[in-house]
Amino acid sequence: MDYKRIMNKMMKERENVSVEFEPCIGKVIKAPPETTISILDGQVTLYPHMLYMNDRLYDDYAREFEIIGTITEITINTTSSNSTCPLGAVNPHGTIEGKGKYKATGTIINTDTLKVGDYVKVVPTEKGQKWFIDSKFRKVKP
Repeated sequence: MDYKRIMNKMMKERENVSVEFEPCIGKVIKAPPETTISILDGQVTLYPHMLYMNDRLYDDYAREFEIIGTITEITINTTSSNSTCPLGAVNPHGTIEGKGKYKATGTIINTDTLKVGDYVKVVPTEKGQKWFIDSKFRKVKP
């Protein structure tokens, strides 16, 4: 028997196998700030030191906004009034209806983030050393 050949074959089988990673769906197994993601049906775990997360997924993500539009219908049922008639009586308004334009500016701040069990898209860098958590997804129900 050719023991050298058998030994070489055994050694070859035990060499590290190169795994090609590609974008995939991960499952959050530990929520931020210690974000930990499971991929490949639990075969691989991605730890915080390996991850970069899209800003919009953080619970403190802030964004300025401006809205300009038209109010096509509004009905306000008043419950109190602080305006008085010339004789000193309070004048309840009842219902106010109208149309008009509006403009608003402000800041939107996320108050939620990833939770255990959420599905996320993860994209690897070369050789899978670092991963980007791109976005959150929901499983489509059949």
